[in-house]
Amino acid sequence: MKFKSLLAKIPPILKKFFLQSSLPNVVMAIGTGIFVGLIIMLFVADSPGHAFTGMAKLLTGGLSSIQIIGNVLFSAAPLILVGLAVAFAFKTGLFNIGASGQFMIGGAAALYVANLVTAPVGIHFILAMLASIIAGGIWGFIPGFLKSKFNVNEVITTIMMNYIAMYTVIMLVYNPAVYSSGITAINNVFPTAAIPRFGLDRLFPGSYIDMSIIIAIGVAILVWFVLKKTTLGYQLTSVGLSKEGSKYAGINVKRNIIVSMVISGALAGLAAAMNYLPFNPDVLRPDQKISMVGFEGISIALIAQSNPIGIIFSGIFISLIKKGSLFMQFYGFTKEISGIIVAVIIYMIAISSFIGNSLKSRRIKREILKKTEIEGEQTNV
Repeated sequence: MKFKSLLAKIPPILKKFFLQSSLPNVVMAIGTGIFVGLIIMLFVADSPGHAFTGMAKLLTGGLSSIQIIGNVLFSAAPLILVGLAVAFAFKTGLFNIGASGQFMIGGAAALYVANLVTAPVGIHFILAMLASIIAGGIWGFIPGFLKSKFNVNEVITTIMMNYIAMYTVIMLVYNPAVYSSGITAINNVFPTAAIPRFGLDRLFPGSYIDMSIIIAIGVAILVWFVLKKTTLGYQLTSVGLSKEGSKYAGINVKRNIIVSMVISGALAGLAAAMNYLPFNPDVLRPDQKISMVGFEGISIALIAQSNPIGIIFSGIFISLIKKGSLFMQFYGFTKEISGIIVAVIIYMIAISSFIGNSLKSRRIKREILKKTEIEGEQTNV
């Protein structure tokens, strides 16, 4: 009752704000996150000037040169794809915590093909990407099958699959054929398997950028098209909104759960290919750690509210913040402040969504009640 009374006291202009499109809510959440981060920096800084300068570097450090902008876009590509992986599962009402495991398995598959398969330039990197997509899709199929067949909670299975993936990758990369103990990392990717640059390195001289950012944006547009303009997308979204309603409509709910998790895993696997196949790749080290990229994908999907086009911008934003956090350290601030800002943004988006959904629910109930009263009066007449 107290919560309902609080909702009733919200001014009309704020009600309109929360009921509008999600963009104003996201902008407000980002602004709040930056404000909270600035307050923390003011407390720990030697002077207010240092705090404001540090925040400015956090937000603009990734834009300080053409080279750094290229590196921001380069780093954003796998983030966009893993965000799409998480969002795709969200659309079907599934919470894929296993994007990290799917990412690691996809990365191992891509590197195996890149290092052990001989193929011509232009085909080798495609084969490596296909290997990562298939491996990630298989890793996503397992929790999807368990969910559809036995109704096993996907949160539990995907978390467990992360650990299985971690130890599987450790076992695979210790293979002498691909592992070099001298550098305690995977051997360098064959040049024929590296993602082409198509002149982007000349557009952003000195950066690591390649066509992975173009692939990521293209995939985001494709995912948007599938979800919004195809029968499959309609069915997946319908299952996410109401499984029982979808059953009555004749939609195969179990099949769509599996399809959703397979596509989600495949997207996470593709993200790994974008991470490990460039000319200057991340190295896949055989240490006992779960990749954090999958968890960053959850943040990216939540900030964009699972909108595939929005994920392009939220992925670039997270990459920009991560790059800016390196510049911020020159002023005595730890890069973890950027994590606090992202966390506050997610909390604010969750709160605004909750308030918006509550207001919509109240409005619908009022409309139904009003309609019932009108029908009752007409019946009495």
